[in-house]
Amino acid sequence: MRTRVIAALFAGAAAVALGTGTATAQTIPVVVGMSQQSAVELLTERNIPHSITNRSGNLSGHCVVTEQRDKGNRVEVDYEYDHEDGAFERVETEVWRGIGLTVVCR
Repeated sequence: MRTRVIAALFAGAAAVALGTGTATAQTIPVVVGMSQQSAVELLTERNIPHSITNRSGNLSGHCVVTEQRDKGNRVEVDYEYDHEDGAFERVETEVWRGIGLTVVCR
């Protein structure tokens, strides 16, 4: 169940990154065209994981987000003890890594 919920959230995030319009996808803002500072503030405010994956230009200039991409999922592995079987069970959970931003400074 937990994996299905996370997968559904990932699908919505992927839809935004790819530019398709779905109701779920509207929760992730499109920050392309915004200044780097404004984009980072907005994503941080909404608790959306993000990172600058590519930056070019003069860092002392005005930096603008030119692209955003879904960074995909990672699998976190945990082990839970099953008292009935007397053994540990492997539990895999997919965790969305957020979006990566491409920034150009001029």
